[in-house]
Amino acid sequence: MAPGMSRNIVDSCLPACPVSATASLSAAISDDDGGGGEDRISALPDGLLCNVVSRLPVKDGARTDALSRRWRGLWRAIPLVLDDAHLVTDGPGVDWRAPAAAAVSRVLASHPGPFRWVHLVSSFIDESNQDTLAEWLRLLADKGVENLVLVNRPWSSEVPVQLQPSLFRCGASLRRLYLGVWFFPFTRDGPPRSPDVFPHLRELGICGGFMLDQDLEYVLACSPKLETFALISNYCLPDCIRIGSHSLRCVLIWHSLVDEVAAIAAPQLQRLILYCTNATGPGRTIRVKIGYAPQLAVLGYLDTAKHVLEIRNTIIKAKATKVSPHTLVPSVKVLALKVRFRVAEEVRTLLSFLRCFPEVETLHILASDNDTDHYDDPGKVKARDKLNSTFWHVVCPVNCVQSRVKKVVFDQFTGGSNQVGFLKWVIGRAMLLQEVIVVMADPDYITLSEAMDKLKPLSPKRMWANKLLHEPSLEIRGRTAGHIWRYNQASDLSISDPFIS
Repeated sequence: MAPGMSRNIVDSCLPACPVSATASLSAAISDDDGGGGEDRISALPDGLLCNVVSRLPVKDGARTDALSRRWRGLWRAIPLVLDDAHLVTDGPGVDWRAPAAAAVSRVLASHPGPFRWVHLVSSFIDESNQDTLAEWLRLLADKGVENLVLVNRPWSSEVPVQLQPSLFRCGASLRRLYLGVWFFPFTRDGPPRSPDVFPHLRELGICGGFMLDQDLEYVLACSPKLETFALISNYCLPDCIRIGSHSLRCVLIWHSLVDEVAAIAAPQLQRLILYCTNATGPGRTIRVKIGYAPQLAVLGYLDTAKHVLEIRNTIIKAKATKVSPHTLVPSVKVLALKVRFRVAEEVRTLLSFLRCFPEVETLHILASDNDTDHYDDPGKVKARDKLNSTFWHVVCPVNCVQSRVKKVVFDQFTGGSNQVGFLKWVIGRAMLLQEVIVVMADPDYITLSEAMDKLKPLSPKRMWANKLLHEPSLEIRGRTAGHIWRYNQASDLSISDPFIS
């Protein structure tokens, strides 16, 4: 992936700073005595004035000291919110990097703390100014930073700069930490494993950088309240994500290269999202292992071409795996699968995967019939075995389809015979099915018309297994231009179904 594309992915996933660059302060002057009255904002109580100052960009908040004696000291009395993008000097021929870094240093040094939010994404650190980074980390630790977003700029193909172990000194106060384009500090140089290292950390994002497997295990072991972990646009390290945490509720592997994702001991894990993932070598697969995760409710996208699903030490294979209590994950209610319907082996794998999740109520299917990157020779796909015309008539019952699924979303529909056959099979077998949404792949007038012709026979009530429905709900949609499934949707635990709907 090109550095520019990777940077865009990381930017779209970073938490937004709570202060807007467009925020401004204007006083409403009373004209009762000819315009010489005191401005109304200055007449507000201290608490409200502090609230006003806290919503200003840092350079404007600091300048309020000069307004009048009434405002003096207010900026230093409130927790600091700093976004270095608000300190960048624009203009032709201006080198923004040094001024931004110098301004950050001045702000961190002049404010007594605590630091509620520090968002450093516009500064540049390399081997020549490591002392600046060290000073920032010292001030962040000494003054108590709660939310830290630290991304190095500009992006390049070079190995990221190594973060110093002094980062761990910030851990006592951190609630949220996003690190971008850094090599995570070697934990062998940090404090011993203890819940006191990151006692309050709830959200961790590693973006476009490197983190050794053992360093990830260290952070999980030292973060007793961590709820969300995200690996975003990472390539090669860590290559194995082993989830052993009693607090994690959400894990997202987003546009990253990994070899294994394993929920080995995750009693609170509710959501495992794998989106645009690939193994660290061509032609390799990713092992997705579900060990102990009794509350896992949302899972996807499992890719029938690239993911090897393992449940409690049993690898799930097409046709070869017998359903048993050891291969079932009954907690999953929302399941998303990616499959190429023109490859018969993947269709059989799809059915094997479905049999492992007997309580699924919402099923998302992402057709990827345009993908050929999994095979060295796209021609080999055409030569593979095909499903015969009676395949869908003789498919053995699948529990979740028969008695649990209420909603099916079929994305990237192209009208292929296996795609239509799958939808017909689901509609004809799902006793509780209430809603089917079919999202077209790059629709135009002709393809939409053709798709409707192919799906029209599925609309009559007689075709649906659910005879209690007054009117079956089969909806065909065209994808909205520019629509992208976003990280903040996937990571929001308040959304019960985070996939495209």
